[in-house]
Amino acid sequence: MTRNRLLLRLLFRAAWVRKDRALTTLISVAVAATIATAALTVYYDLENKLTREFRSFGANIVVTRPHRAFTADELGTIKSSLGSHGAAVPVAYAVVTGPNDTKFVLGGADPASLRQLNSWWSIHDQGNGNALLGSQAAEKLAPQGQAFTIRFGHNELEIQPSATFNSGSDDDSRVYVSMPEFLQLTGVEPTTALVRVDGSPKEIQATAERLSAALRGVDVKPIRQITQAQTTVLGKTKSVVLAASAVVLLLIALCMASTFSGAVLERRKDFAVMKALGASNRAVSSLFATESALLGSAGAIAGYIVGCGVAFWIGKANFNAAIVPSAWLFLPVLLGSILLALIASTVPLRTLQQVQPAGILRGE
Repeated sequence: MTRNRLLLRLLFRAAWVRKDRALTTLISVAVAATIATAALTVYYDLENKLTREFRSFGANIVVTRPHRAFTADELGTIKSSLGSHGAAVPVAYAVVTGPNDTKFVLGGADPASLRQLNSWWSIHDQGNGNALLGSQAAEKLAPQGQAFTIRFGHNELEIQPSATFNSGSDDDSRVYVSMPEFLQLTGVEPTTALVRVDGSPKEIQATAERLSAALRGVDVKPIRQITQAQTTVLGKTKSVVLAASAVVLLLIALCMASTFSGAVLERRKDFAVMKALGASNRAVSSLFATESALLGSAGAIAGYIVGCGVAFWIGKANFNAAIVPSAWLFLPVLLGSILLALIASTVPLRTLQQVQPAGILRGE
């Protein structure tokens, strides 16, 4: 018991007398722990945040029935396979005739669901109409936002623009109306379903395979541009996070090793006296290692708290959503900080073992 008290007294005394060295080491460990906490938090939550961002890019799977329309059961199967982790919008297409015998593609869908699915569209609302017009279609058919009539066979439908949108895709040349109005005009049932899966590229591919197995005679095609972009962005971002963190941690470890080496040089006489009084190399090394471990623990606690704040800020600044750190990260950060402090003290510990009490005490 007396020995433990003496050890604690020596540790606290050493930290108090050499506050500058202890504070430098503490700050170094805290910075390392902060970077580790923020990097690990962002790394493990990055996929969820990027998946959330990629939702705004619309459908990532297109399901088509080549020779006939979908049945109600098939549409139900598509929606049930997604559950609460995605959305599906049935769409029907037909070529109709507009003003001045202009031919264009008319789509039938639920306008609200279509807008929600393609939240990346730049939409300009115009009033209480019954149609969404792509930017190119609006220029040709309703440049002043006026109403116009379209024909399909002997049937006619008056179109009143409710909004125009710019998608940067083929949709810009199309007009969308509600499914009941589309069916009344054309009688064409939906043959396409735009599907958005909220998940990783692997989950998107798994959903596509599941739909192919559940629906016979349909084409299920993931939109490669979106899934590949999601995979590429995720992989490169994770690599950058890990590489940058590794470089910074290496530099901090070198700084800590330099700090510990300076501490040993300053305390050579202290350790020489301990050896002269009968302390073994193991006892002296244990004292120094324990001091390093305690500083590592204190720095880990401070760094974990600051790192949680940094990760929260990164989430708000880049994804407009907080990245909440997991409590289980504290133990790896704590053990890693202690290990980093012990590794940084390896060289000074070897120096301690070479200290000769007689020469040091004589001032040599």
